Amino acid sequence: MNSPNRLQRSLIRQYIFFFVTIALIAAFSLFVLNALIMDYFMEASGPVKAEAGVIGSPTAVPGMDSDQHEKVFYGMALKTLLLFLALFAITVYVFGRWTASRLTTPLRSIADGIRSIARGHYHERLHFRASYELAQIQDDFNDMAARLERMEREKRELAESKQRMLIDISHDLKTPMTTIQGYIEAMELGLVNSEERRQKILRLISDKASLMSELIDGIFELSKLDSPDYPFAVEASDITEFTREIAAEYYEVFEEQKFHFHYDIPDSVIIVPFNTTWLNRAVSNILSNAIQYNPPGTAVELKLAATGKGVEIHITDDGIGIPDVLKEKVFDAFVRGDQARKSDGGTGLGLAIAKQVVEKHGGNIRLITNGHTKFILFLPNEL
Repeated sequence: MNSPNRLQRSLIRQYIFFFVTIALIAAFSLFVLNALIMDYFMEASGPVKAEAGVIGSPTAVPGMDSDQHEKVFYGMALKTLLLFLALFAITVYVFGRWTASRLTTPLRSIADGIRSIARGHYHERLHFRASYELAQIQDDFNDMAARLERMEREKRELAESKQRMLIDISHDLKTPMTTIQGYIEAMELGLVNSEERRQKILRLISDKASLMSELIDGIFELSKLDSPDYPFAVEASDITEFTREIAAEYYEVFEEQKFHFHYDIPDSVIIVPFNTTWLNRAVSNILSNAIQYNPPGTAVELKLAATGKGVEIHITDDGIGIPDVLKEKVFDAFVRGDQARKSDGGTGLGLAIAKQVVEKHGGNIRLITNGHTKFILFLPNEL
């Protein structure tokens, strides 16, 4: 496993190895020089016998003066020096290449990676083997590249979402407006003869105008919730009483639509901080969707449950369910169950507003589909 200061220790070992190698080359050169000198004198004069009969080193060569001896000595010294320089150059070259492969290769990879990031190639990653310090730089670089890649993807998705939202807004406003204009022109041209037909067209115009007004209100509310500067006041209140009031409000509505409505609300008082108006809007949006998208006979349940850290509001139905393609983006704005975006459907903002409301409370909203469709709104005990 890599450890801190490994690069420092590696450099120290490399330089020690380098100086030991140079010392060995110098010692080898001196050994070669000494051997040449000894061979020269031995060949020139032969072994010299001492008085005790022991062979000793020659001290002079007969027939040569001191200048000749000096020239021979310097010649051998020059050969030895050239040998030393050749071995020294080879050692420096090998050491330089080795050091470069250990240090400059990772640095070159890091420089290439930085240039790739500067060009916007956030998918680039570094892959090299190096000491701890360089490996740490590699890990930090890869983490930075991953964050930049994620931010770029989120930025692209946000831009696409805004573009899609503008298209959806244009579509949802233009469609009823075109219908209203068509009816008005027909009435102006006298194409509506009977009073019954006229009243029917007026009702259609009123419905389209109401839908447009509802859509504009939804966009305005979503914009307010999306703004970090929007004041969102909460007050500690009894969530069980709040839930009972919603159940009472929707009981007759479900009865009229021939739904089977059930509720499960604790008798005890549960105090949590919440904004009554906005939370009512969030729960109402989900209950209204259950009525709008499911057929008569569907069973709908509203349940309140206390958890250790807060409360959960469960809204469950056994209706037609949510298509798989919509589950991942069901809380996005302008996502509706009708893929064709019929003008007589909802605004597609109800769940997006519900999600924003719950998150403004510091909670979260989940969708669970296991044969039934269940939305769970979690509100914490403390904001």
